[in-house]
Amino acid sequence: MPKSPLTPCVTSSSSKSSDETAAGGGDAGGVRPSAELTIYIVEDSPRVMERLIETVQEVPNSRVVGCAGAVGEALQGMRSARPKVLILDVQLRGGSCFRLLKQLNAAGIERPETVIIVTNYPSDEYRRASYDCGVEHFFDKGSEFDKVRQVLMDLSAA
Repeated sequence: MPKSPLTPCVTSSSSKSSDETAAGGGDAGGVRPSAELTIYIVEDSPRVMERLIETVQEVPNSRVVGCAGAVGEALQGMRSARPKVLILDVQLRGGSCFRLLKQLNAAGIERPETVIIVTNYPSDEYRRASYDCGVEHFFDKGSEFDKVRQVLMDLSAA
């Protein structure tokens, strides 16, 4: 299966204030604010990936630092991206989100501060397994997708 045109999908939201611009702060010289919310997305559906990227773009001071559609891709990308937030689907090419989370630890890759799962499989079994793996947020793509934006807004404001 070919890679999505969204990979590596590095995007940022415009959050620089006029005061930062006048003072030379913000993105000048490639320097980013320390409180920037960096996000890595692991999703194998191009449509859902695009929707997640659009959601991140609505959040002030946030940036997608990478995207992947498979477990192996995600491991490689996460090694260098070191995001604060990881958004992922349960079912991925090459395994599940649970496999990915275990492999992050096994590979010595720093786990993001916040992990959000969005899935079309919102069973109680997956929900329990997610929380057992330390996942902070578990949302149904069909009925709770908007909650992803709210969590990101809350994290961005913190």
